[in-house]
Amino acid sequence: MATEPTHIADLLLRHHRGALSDADRHELDAWVADSEENAQLYQELTDETAVQAGIREIERYDETRVRERILAQLPGAFSAIPLEVRLSARRRLIIRWSAAAAVIILLGTGAWWFMTSRRTATPVAQATGPVDIAAPARNRAILTLSSGQQVDLDSAASGDLATQGGAQIVKGAGGVLAYQLKVEHPGELLYNTLTNPRGSQVVTLTLSDGTKVWLNAESSIRYPAVFVGSDRAVEMTGEAYFEVHTNASQPFKVMAGGREEVDVLGTSFNINAYEDEPQVKTTLLDGSVRIAVAGNNKLSVLLQPRQQAQLFIAVGMDKGGWNLTVDKAVDVDQVMAWKNGLFSFTKADLPTVMRQLARWYNVDVAYEGNIPKRAFNGEIGKMLTLDQVLKVLTKTRVHYSIEGNKLTIRP
Repeated sequence: MATEPTHIADLLLRHHRGALSDADRHELDAWVADSEENAQLYQELTDETAVQAGIREIERYDETRVRERILAQLPGAFSAIPLEVRLSARRRLIIRWSAAAAVIILLGTGAWWFMTSRRTATPVAQATGPVDIAAPARNRAILTLSSGQQVDLDSAASGDLATQGGAQIVKGAGGVLAYQLKVEHPGELLYNTLTNPRGSQVVTLTLSDGTKVWLNAESSIRYPAVFVGSDRAVEMTGEAYFEVHTNASQPFKVMAGGREEVDVLGTSFNINAYEDEPQVKTTLLDGSVRIAVAGNNKLSVLLQPRQQAQLFIAVGMDKGGWNLTVDKAVDVDQVMAWKNGLFSFTKADLPTVMRQLARWYNVDVAYEGNIPKRAFNGEIGKMLTLDQVLKVLTKTRVHYSIEGNKLTIRP
């Protein structure tokens, strides 16, 4: 039975919308029965487990892209796929979707774009036993007030939480934390700390000056409830994205991981300053920032939009000498993938990938034997379970097991 791949893609879309007519159902059933390959593909694209994993981010649904990605899976469809799908500037080969990732894109979570030929790669990464770890379902952030009192944002009711230094702290819809200025010129400087642990969804914070901060898992930020004095200074560890409210008379400053100082003009930027990462990376999206080594303003750079400063210990230098470089052609989409619900990798080695998974799924990663030398490229939605991510992750022979909250990698 010969049926146009474009038509089958439309039938599959209508299936996921629950909009199949009796005639559509008969036609789709006939296509499924036509070959074993069709039957297997249909089962992959309608897997209920993956559907449930993707249901949270259905608002990101883009039917045009979904249709093209389904079409990429169908036999004989290559010539019908738009050129930008077959050969994009960023992804040079046609994409192989796993069963879970294919359904996740149907519901709008991130796509997994790995550069292998269609349906030729069999996943070889294996998990032992039924153990799996779900993606974080909630925001587990903790707010520590100046008194030392801690507020669990997940269990706290929406509304007013506390008053600090002339600002009212309010928990809004979706767990967003906001400081609302109540006193025009407060004299007291009170510091609060927002901590987002491993295994927690991204938390959003609005400071008293209107600056917005998105905090990734295993990250924290310390800040005044109300900014007093000649500048607005905050400290952070982990990863955070800032949209700074412009105030030329009171510059905004960030101390990142105790290693880097960021002087800000009205701007948006991302800082990755995890202690277990070899570099502190500051990526500018808009505006202007000056990056300097903490305690050494002579070693500094001024960033332009879409540039990234990279601070690391210089090899061969005594007493922790630092090197500060600028990447002038950074992939901003990849940098911001974490905020947009994606893992994204370009030539990433295995430890780099595993550090991200450890933070998101709250697992400890151990290696048995030598660490396999692998390079990973692609994107995948973060609402998959850990086992689903690992199965999609690579066609190369990386074996693993999950026991409790421990992930063991073997050659």
